[in-house]
Amino acid sequence: MGRFGEKVAYGLNYVTKSLGNLLAWGVRRMTKVKPRRVVCWAYNFKQYGCNPRYLTEYLLENCPDFEVCWVFRSGVDTSQVDQRVKVVRFRTWEYLKMMATAEFLVTNSRTNPYLIYWHKRPEQKYLMLWHGGVALKKIERDVEDKLGYGYVRKAQIDSRVADLMISGCNMHTELIRNAFWYDGEVLERGIPRNDIFFDKERHAEFRRRVEATYGLNPGSRIVLYAPTFRRSMSIEPYRIDWSRMIAALRRLYATEHVSVIVRMHPNLIGKVDTTTLVAYEGVVDGTRYHDMQELLTVADMLITDYSSSMFDFTMQGRPCLLYATDVAQYDRGYYFDFRDLPYPLAETEDELVALVENFDMEGYAARLNDFFAHRVGLKEEGHAAQALAEWMARRAM
Repeated sequence: MGRFGEKVAYGLNYVTKSLGNLLAWGVRRMTKVKPRRVVCWAYNFKQYGCNPRYLTEYLLENCPDFEVCWVFRSGVDTSQVDQRVKVVRFRTWEYLKMMATAEFLVTNSRTNPYLIYWHKRPEQKYLMLWHGGVALKKIERDVEDKLGYGYVRKAQIDSRVADLMISGCNMHTELIRNAFWYDGEVLERGIPRNDIFFDKERHAEFRRRVEATYGLNPGSRIVLYAPTFRRSMSIEPYRIDWSRMIAALRRLYATEHVSVIVRMHPNLIGKVDTTTLVAYEGVVDGTRYHDMQELLTVADMLITDYSSSMFDFTMQGRPCLLYATDVAQYDRGYYFDFRDLPYPLAETEDELVALVENFDMEGYAARLNDFFAHRVGLKEEGHAAQALAEWMARRAM
């Protein structure tokens, strides 16, 4: 389309939203901001998850004076939403009212206020919690030349109206300062979705739920395969002969009870046929499971490629292997050289099998601890949602 075409399309999108914004203006004229009302949404109103969800769970259990509402697009499944949460559909009259009257607005993805019929009022606080922490692939301003004009404008506006961003490590704080067009407050107390890794009492509950969902043998070793998205839409980079891999994993864990959960990127849902990727005994498709963090919690091992889930998962000290057959072709620019990561890398299936069969847990643990302590500067302690709720309480009307 070209830069000029992108700007024209962006402008036309603004024009089409004029009526909705006029209605939103009328709602603001008739309403006032309600103290401690919280409106959340995630992944462009398409999911109940990530940091806004874990903040919500903390508020419901510990801060009953906060009223929590979630916004979803039409057709999104809301069966996992707690009954104490008010559910509102995107771009309805009730939605306009909640957006106009919430004191706190919380999301994990970029938002252009005009395009969602929201104009920030002086009493409102906007919490941009993002959906990642430690990053492997370069993002935001660091790859601005590869992003569309509309996204860059949205990101810039989003950062300008944000009152708070959060971080769980020194690296992410530096990234926010340098790459997010943001110069506001950063709360360095961790990321709410990672609190789950420290809440050991809930791990057994998550494991029972996953085992029941997929019919896994109780107590079996669980390997999660969660590769990232590729624009080619080809499933070839994701293929693994799981019969070979499961045999190697059985030898590693000295048990016959090994199960593999394949979690493809949500962008592939409904666009490509992935059934052949899980057509093996002991392998199930976990792409539609409601919460990636729960899967990370129950997994004994993670196999991924370029996904930042590697950093979340290994806060638990568990093994992570990287399997990428297209390293040379995929390069989007990285914050780390692959050789500097603590995770063993395989570029062929034979190499992957060999990594499993010869895995050195002691050496891996030492590299992992050094990486988090000296390269990343990890600050996660399992209290991120609490710290965020306390920040909100201090600033509430």
